[in-house]
Amino acid sequence: MMSKTEFSILACLILFCNCSNPLIEEEKPDSKTYPVQFSVQLSKEVLPYVTTKGYPTGIIPEPQTKADEITEPAPGTLESICTKIEYVVYKADNTTVPFRKQHYSSTGSQDFGIIYDQLPMGSYKICLLAHSSVTDSLNNNILTFQETTDTFYKQITLEVGSGEEIIQDINIERIVGKLEFFATDSVHSGLKQFEIKLSGYPDKLNILTGIATASSDTKAFTHLFSPEDIGKINQSHSLLTFIPETGKPMSAKIKSTNHAGQLLRDYHIASVTPESNKMVRYSGKLYESRLSNDTFTLYPVSTNWGGTIDKPLGD
Repeated sequence: MMSKTEFSILACLILFCNCSNPLIEEEKPDSKTYPVQFSVQLSKEVLPYVTTKGYPTGIIPEPQTKADEITEPAPGTLESICTKIEYVVYKADNTTVPFRKQHYSSTGSQDFGIIYDQLPMGSYKICLLAHSSVTDSLNNNILTFQETTDTFYKQITLEVGSGEEIIQDINIERIVGKLEFFATDSVHSGLKQFEIKLSGYPDKLNILTGIATASSDTKAFTHLFSPEDIGKINQSHSLLTFIPETGKPMSAKIKSTNHAGQLLRDYHIASVTPESNKMVRYSGKLYESRLSNDTFTLYPVSTNWGGTIDKPLGD
């Protein structure tokens, strides 16, 4: 027969064992991942900008359509315009640091535009950027571009649950505009170069919001004329740009100089505001010595390259 002391010790042991081995264990977080697949494509209405390398020459052609003979990939397809895709994933409750980021290149890729991933259950913001630019690394959600090429963007919210595989088409939209300076006078033998300087040129993009911010430096674009250029008419000088933040337009200074470095003609445009998927064309004499009655005309060209609105600027 147990003494009171032995009975007390046995009761304590039973109580200790019950506390150390609970019948219900603590639930562990779900670490399982679920497959997601995105098919990235351009919006149906997108037409490629006229392809240019540096500063184009000759009469500006109309954009290509399906009726044209095309040796390159068909217009409106991702691979016909872009060579790179930035894929960045944020958790919905933490948009400071990317949960995942991946860079895709069209070089040697048989399924460029198809993105495969595995994500745990949760809410996410998916950011997709297609372009052909050289970029610096992603820093504080900001991408800096050494040059601006035709660029398309989309951000979506995605809920990943425990259901079936997620397969989703994503239409990305153009987020750049085109600026063009079109000469109504011809290239003459005394002309050496044409220069465009832009202040407030946006060369940084927030991958989370798709909003561009301006560089503190002036962006310069220079074209040196060759002997083959002499006599050419309808010369144009163009560039692509992200859209500045609302209320922060760019300003432009353009000028042409002769071989002695003397100024032939210059313009200062106080407010330059490009629009996504549109071309703004400035047209006038760019190379001849200035006359007092010269005018400079602005042509905002619509997405579908339709009619124009002429707006003379002060000389």
